[in-house]
Amino acid sequence: MQAEMEIYGEDVIGRPGQALTPKELRVLVGLADGETPSAISQAVGIDTHVMRHFEASIKRKLGAKSHPHMISRGFTLGVLMPRALSLLLAFLCASEHMDDANRNSARRSGRANPESRLARSISGRSASGARGKSESVFTISGPDYAEVARAA
Repeated sequence: MQAEMEIYGEDVIGRPGQALTPKELRVLVGLADGETPSAISQAVGIDTHVMRHFEASIKRKLGAKSHPHMISRGFTLGVLMPRALSLLLAFLCASEHMDDANRNSARRSGRANPESRLARSISGRSASGARGKSESVFTISGPDYAEVARAA
């Protein structure tokens, strides 16, 4: 039975993979978090002697040669992930989403910036001397916008 849920440790998140069972994943997360083997075996509900068999099974499944190598392989294979990295990735994804939302709203409104535009049609001659209708566009931003909008 392979682990299906993430297991959250204090500093590390355990993700399903490499055919680790939920108990094996909990043991790996505990070791990566620096918990003592007796505390881990108590939390998992196994004997300390059985804990050694779990550790050997985890090493075999991850292709590790020692305890430190087992934890290193867990990170390399994506079974373990630091919580700080998870928070950083979540923040970056959220800020990227906000940037995309801002770009899309700018496209919908036809403006790339939050300034307001005021257009005024003028009949008569343009600067080039041609007769007809020309348009003057003024870009207005800030608190002066309300006064200019009322005046127009």
